[in-house]
Amino acid sequence: MRAFVAVAEARSVSRAAHELHLTQPAVSRRVQRLEAALGAVLCDRRRRPLTLTAAGRAALERCRRVLHAVRDVRSATGGDDPLAREIRVGVAHALTEVTLTEPVDGLRRAFPRVSLSLGTGWSHDLLERVRAGALDAAVILLPDGERLPAGLDATRLGHERLVVVEPRRGPRGARGTGLAALDGRGWVLNPEGCAARALLQRALHGAGVRLRVAVETYTYDLQLALVARHRGLGLVPARILARSPLRARLRVRRVRGLDFPLTIWAVRRETTLDLVPVFRALDRALIERLSGRGRVQ
Repeated sequence: MRAFVAVAEARSVSRAAHELHLTQPAVSRRVQRLEAALGAVLCDRRRRPLTLTAAGRAALERCRRVLHAVRDVRSATGGDDPLAREIRVGVAHALTEVTLTEPVDGLRRAFPRVSLSLGTGWSHDLLERVRAGALDAAVILLPDGERLPAGLDATRLGHERLVVVEPRRGPRGARGTGLAALDGRGWVLNPEGCAARALLQRALHGAGVRLRVAVETYTYDLQLALVARHRGLGLVPARILARSPLRARLRVRRVRGLDFPLTIWAVRRETTLDLVPVFRALDRALIERLSGRGRVQ
């Protein structure tokens, strides 16, 4: 069931295998065994990205509840210490380049009986996984003003400022500062599912400009390298550009109408009261890291 849920949420066997620290054949075999036990096909393997069948969609939420119940049983039978358990934390793709080594090490020192499992995903997907009990907590990015669902405990960790970047040298294309000057320009962006990409597409569409994606990749370092090689414009967090070894080859392009203030949130289910000290400690460490007060690893 854990393998099936991971595949369903990642919509990819390879990404699920990475999250579960298994090989792709091992994940496939586990999903196939579950399908054999249930007598139903759960995944439509003919489509890309992978999708669930009607039986798979019906099974997904029930499997999440079973896995959550198993974790509750383990927590309840962990002896006198309620913190002798594993907690699963999701981190938004856009925040994976925040160095987590020091916060995680500090958490392990303060709570030695807590086992921390980290995974990545898109912010709205992670939010849904917290609501469903598939994750204990998540660190996500949401547009300023977007309301969080009821039933979640949330801490505002900081703000994210996105900037449009282009090569410092070479042809600049249209020199206007409005959205129309971006018509025909290619972009180097995160894949579909990224909230910032969706906001960019909405803003361009409102100005009658088509979004033309030249390259899709999850890694900001690679995105900046491709922008520096004139493969397209980039949309990256200002903190990533500031610490990039390529920043001397890049410049920020000011564009009227592209203003995407984002808030970084830590969210968790309100039912995990025994874990409040753990999450509060993690919140403090992440606030220090995001504000630049934490040491660079």
